[in-house]
Amino acid sequence: MHRKEDLYQKVVALRYKGFSYNEILRCVPVGNGTISRWCHGISLTKEQKRRLIEKRRNNSYIRHLRKQATQSKKEAKIWAREQIRKLSSSDQLLLISGLLLYWAEGTSQPKSLQFTNTNPQIVKLMMKFFRKILKVSEKKFRIMVRIGDEGNIERAKRYWLRTTGLSKRNLRRPEILKLVANSKSLRKHPYGICRIEIHDISLARKLTTLIKEFSKKFLSPRSSVD
Repeated sequence: MHRKEDLYQKVVALRYKGFSYNEILRCVPVGNGTISRWCHGISLTKEQKRRLIEKRRNNSYIRHLRKQATQSKKEAKIWAREQIRKLSSSDQLLLISGLLLYWAEGTSQPKSLQFTNTNPQIVKLMMKFFRKILKVSEKKFRIMVRIGDEGNIERAKRYWLRTTGLSKRNLRRPEILKLVANSKSLRKHPYGICRIEIHDISLARKLTTLIKEFSKKFLSPRSSVD
């Protein structure tokens, strides 16, 4: 009996503070009907009523936004899969991905290829592009780790060798970077930066020509996209 009286007092006190029935329900273990019966006749102030109305509006709006976001994600996924399906093969997708990544992040050298990045997934993709599309042999790869002077060099080497699937014989001497005081670089990139190098004039010429031909086909004023 005392427990029921305590619950009643809590419910009424919360209602006088302007709590909604649902808010009270989350605080006191009684049914919705019980709350409605106990709070019947308790008038809320204008300010309390305004707060509850605003809360209902916000909840409804937030639900609407979440629904829109979910729908948008579904539509984006369907669209992306359809675009990928239109590509004639997985090799073509790899070719375009690697080409564009190198065009954006690679370094053009007459006799070599260089690609530098901190993202392991991008590095993996470029390694796949070099191996499968350009047919680079394992012995031609060189990996340089660039890391801050307070970083763990040996751990970084192991990490990038694992990421690239290469062995120690592919490693070049690491480049130690002098970081400014309070630099956040190592916190953001604890394994530093990975630079992939391929010293081969024929491969460098192939990739340079590939980028030029791609540019002519898709970026020239007369080109058209189906």
